[in-house]
Amino acid sequence: MSASSPSKLLVRGVNWLGDAVMSTPALLRLREAMPGTHITLLTRAKLADLWHAHPAIDDVFRIEPGESMWATGAKIRGGGFDCALVLPNSPRSALEVWLAGVPRRIGYTRPWRNWFLTDVIPTRPGHMKMRKRRVAEVRQLVQNAGLQPAPGLTGGAVPSAAHQMHEYLHLATTLGALGTPLAPALAVDATEVRSALSKFAIAPDRRWLGLNAGAEYGPAKRWPKDR
Repeated sequence: MSASSPSKLLVRGVNWLGDAVMSTPALLRLREAMPGTHITLLTRAKLADLWHAHPAIDDVFRIEPGESMWATGAKIRGGGFDCALVLPNSPRSALEVWLAGVPRRIGYTRPWRNWFLTDVIPTRPGHMKMRKRRVAEVRQLVQNAGLQPAPGLTGGAVPSAAHQMHEYLHLATTLGALGTPLAPALAVDATEVRSALSKFAIAPDRRWLGLNAGAEYGPAKRWPKDR
């Protein structure tokens, strides 16, 4: 660990399953750059088990359903963190670490939150603003797939640098991590493997392919989208 590296780093994780997977390259790069730093991930309770065995994470703090930002701030304050890296773009995520009194707070510049950050990072070159498309737009895009260019893009191709993964990697570079992409990676331990085999009556010597048709459902819909 270099002299400029934090001894205890809090990473405010994202709120959605797909985004969480896309943030794993940044977390792995942080661990690579700061092997001696204690890294804690602050995440919604619904995603906490995802990080149970991840090699980039030393500890996990959970944000319980209905928990206020003041309660979250108090929880963080007890961790003694000297730096916080805020991955989401929401005002709440920046306010949480400000309320906790974390001395250094790093995140992208966005409306209603810059005052709560000490290191306000400009929008990344290559960033593409995302929005939720209406059903009619999605159907039209499917119908025209491969036939018409997407609005504003040459030939309909999306630049590779526009991928959401690069948003998180770029933030990690502010702490000395490499911005070069890695394959997203999750980790499970032997206990979890045995539990899954038992739950679904899978023979250990057989290969199975699992598909999940929906990423999130139920209570997850209540959380505001703050990618």
